[in-house]
Amino acid sequence: MTFNIFKNLKVKILFIVLLSPFVFADEPLVIDVRTLEEVKTGVIQDAIHIEWMKIEEKIADLNIAKDKKIYLYCRSGNRSGKATAILEEIGFTNAINVGGIIEAAEKLDKKIVKYSE
Repeated sequence: MTFNIFKNLKVKILFIVLLSPFVFADEPLVIDVRTLEEVKTGVIQDAIHIEWMKIEEKIADLNIAKDKKIYLYCRSGNRSGKATAILEEIGFTNAINVGGIIEAAEKLDKKIVKYSE
């Protein structure tokens, strides 16, 4: 009996994992391109951290569509502008520089929260 419970649980988890890209496909991706030390001071809610100089290498690990909406920010908007240009060079069509963290939080209507790895 215990085996059947775990078997059903595994099937449900697998089902959720397989469907999650479709369920969350419309959600834009928010990327903080600052250094880890900067990110430790706070990050926009639901953002992921990829330093701007590693954006080309790390974005491939996410396996996302080239037309997915991606918002990028940093401290002032300079590095996020560079990261946006890199993504555009490799074929991303919906990468948007939303500027510095405070400006980006306002534009995206999100809070700045404590970063957790």
